[in-house]
Amino acid sequence: MKGLLLLALSTLFCWVSADIRCHSCYKVPVLGCVDRQSCLLEPNQQCLTTNVYLGKMWVFSNLRCGTPEEPCREAFNQTNHKLGLTYNTTCCRKDSCNSANPRPTSAVALVLTSLAGLGLWLLH
Repeated sequence: MKGLLLLALSTLFCWVSADIRCHSCYKVPVLGCVDRQSCLLEPNQQCLTTNVYLGKMWVFSNLRCGTPEEPCREAFNQTNHKLGLTYNTTCCRKDSCNSANPRPTSAVALVLTSLAGLGLWLLH
């Protein structure tokens, strides 16, 4: 009887844990998540969050599900020297673990982010 109960509980746990959802959006200052969705995590993959900074100022974040083609690879302080941007990517594997809550942003940061975006657009 204990074996049957254990089997039933483990089957239920596997069924419940199979449906892990991640947040999926581009998060920008003031607006928060743009194009907010959720994605169903594929087996053996992780949710990921990539935060992009210009110096110490947060510019935007990309939240999504990892895929076999683009799996999550944690990385800290990866720098694009041409654009002066720094990327930090974190991975997690729990339901909604890559939070989509907007970051608080000051008015000065908003102006600087806008100028940085304009500069990047002009470089492109």
